[in-house]
Amino acid sequence: MAGENNISATLYVANAVPATNDAAGFEALTWTKVDVLIEEPQFGSSGEGIDTPNLSTGYTAAVKGARSGMSSPIIVRYDANATQTGYDLLKTIAKSSAGLCSVKIGYGTGTVDPLTGPALTSGDEVIYAQGVALDYQRNKGTTTSYKGYQVTFRQNAPEVEDTEPAA
Repeated sequence: MAGENNISATLYVANAVPATNDAAGFEALTWTKVDVLIEEPQFGSSGEGIDTPNLSTGYTAAVKGARSGMSSPIIVRYDANATQTGYDLLKTIAKSSAGLCSVKIGYGTGTVDPLTGPALTSGDEVIYAQGVALDYQRNKGTTTSYKGYQVTFRQNAPEVEDTEPAA
């Protein structure tokens, strides 16, 4: 089996969280595409282990405790030829006092735009997550950097894997 890369990933952001943490709840949101994605967020969670000692057996076992969503960067690049609506929206959310939002990563197979990659079509793989965008950081200007920014996305509920619904 051949490996797959993440080329074709596109990022969408919604300035809200879903009423239900499922595909239907996420698709009820209004999505805005963020052009020129450099790095997508890492989805998942980490759990706390709770030690449960047992004097009778002399063994301390572990049980699962509370989980926390991942915290990772979303990195985007500015391009004057791209639509800036999503670029500006993600920045606005990260700079706001609450920062609540939802993100959608799609792996398109549709018509390819040379700047933003393949379009999502019905049946393409998508991953949804809700959380908070924070830590807006404009990229430092150097002779080897690009104009853009990164924000931290902290997941607040389990991610939902599904496929792009029919239009």
